[in-house]
Amino acid sequence: MRASFETYRKVAKECSAYEPMSETRISNSCCDTSDISCTNCKHFDEEKYCVLDLYDEIVQNHNFQ
Repeated sequence: MRASFETYRKVAKECSAYEPMSETRISNSCCDTSDISCTNCKHFDEEKYCVLDLYDEIVQNHNFQ
């Protein structure tokens, strides 16, 4: 993993392109944002990188560690 799970959560919450891999997973907990994470985004590949190249920009702009 490139970053901590908490950082992946923070980045996903700030990302305008976040799309969950499974709509069912998110809709089952419509009001619970704890499932939002880069690790379950459609744009996050198996090598733990954002294919849209947004991760690093969001981390830098928000000073996430």
